[in-house]
Amino acid sequence: MNIIIIMSDTLRFDHLGCYGNNWIRTPNLDTFARKCMVFDNAYQASFPTIPTRTDMFTGKYTFPFRGWTPLPEKETILSEELGKMGYVSMLICDTPHLVRDGHRFDRGFTAWDWIRGQEGDRSITDNVKVDLPCAPEKIRGPERMRDNHYKHRTVNWKTERDTFVARTMQRACDWLERNYTHEKFFLYIDTFDPHEPWDPPQHYVDMYDPGYTGEVIDHPVYNYCDYLTDDEIRHTRALYAGEVTLVDTWVGRLLNKIEALGLYNNTAIMFMADHGHYIGDHGRIGKSGSGTDGPWPFYQEVAHIPFFLYTPDGMSGRCDFLMQPVDVMTTALELGEASIPEGIKSQSLLPAMKGKSIGERPVAVTSAALNDNPDRGVCSSITDGEWTLHYRGAKHPAELYNIKEDPKEQKNLYAGNKAIAKKLHEAHLDLLKEVKTSQKRLEIRSQLPD
Repeated sequence: MNIIIIMSDTLRFDHLGCYGNNWIRTPNLDTFARKCMVFDNAYQASFPTIPTRTDMFTGKYTFPFRGWTPLPEKETILSEELGKMGYVSMLICDTPHLVRDGHRFDRGFTAWDWIRGQEGDRSITDNVKVDLPCAPEKIRGPERMRDNHYKHRTVNWKTERDTFVARTMQRACDWLERNYTHEKFFLYIDTFDPHEPWDPPQHYVDMYDPGYTGEVIDHPVYNYCDYLTDDEIRHTRALYAGEVTLVDTWVGRLLNKIEALGLYNNTAIMFMADHGHYIGDHGRIGKSGSGTDGPWPFYQEVAHIPFFLYTPDGMSGRCDFLMQPVDVMTTALELGEASIPEGIKSQSLLPAMKGKSIGERPVAVTSAALNDNPDRGVCSSITDGEWTLHYRGAKHPAELYNIKEDPKEQKNLYAGNKAIAKKLHEAHLDLLKEVKTSQKRLEIRSQLPD
């Protein structure tokens, strides 16, 4: 069984038609989803980019122990385990963090390919003048963006084919053409899009906000959005929507290549994102930040992720199992008929796809890295698929929402539903104990606020 995993960074689940969106064009992913098992309750675990991928590659929760760190050298990882089973493996990415600055996510792969220039990647020194698309105070890291991504875009982008997701998916197509005859292969594709900067070709923007003449805020400062006008927020949403459709177009090219090579007959394919992004939702723009009540919660727009899995046996439909990225490793190893290493804390998704009862996951926990400071108020968002508790420790306010009745999480029901909050909180403590979180961190997380 060949295995392909496609990761799209910062792709909101609610911006895909297969998850109910009715205004953004994602025809290729929607068509593919109909061939797959779509997981309706998939949630990020360790926030953000690198911790999520560490969860995936190790099959263990990262957030109880560390945050954004290189892939630990002593951990058993997916690419190495599949290599032991004779898989030829390839990493193709334009997400710079995976292989830049010693993060070593290329470890275990037979080969790897990095498409350069995304965001702050130091890939260009050309002496050209680059104008910022808006006032610098509205851009996260304006000089870094001017010297890197914006300069790379100015020098190298002539047509849509030059965008990062296009180049990444075309490299994957080319690799498949040359390598599909291997006895078995593992291809991991990681595109940074639709992560900001949101700069799709103009015809994609015009699908959603034609005729706009104001400032273009494509890499916004993470903050409450009162520094933006209503028109700027609307256009920023259009930029993101255009980026989502751009991703759909080029993932569609990859899926067409998979079909042309006959690989649907012997290949399992996972498509997923790591987290979402607020674009005016809850009065915020960004995916993280802090306010007077502590760190921002991981509302549905950030924590809830798209995940669908294709297998050649034709299983398709919807699954409500509480999936988290740690499950990628065990699922891939089972598909590859490999043994599951000791200490793995993930579950194979294959039994859930078949409707079989598996070890129940009572809650999915999305969390920033825990620490030993009781005053910092690290946020963990804990959901059972019906209720979600946003918990920052005993010294900070908690929020509780019924996400079935209130999916936009507008009405905080914590004060009148302490029993439900307590049940979710205890389930999150059980997870922390199961993975052997330090006693000090357990004590810090042990009490709900009044």
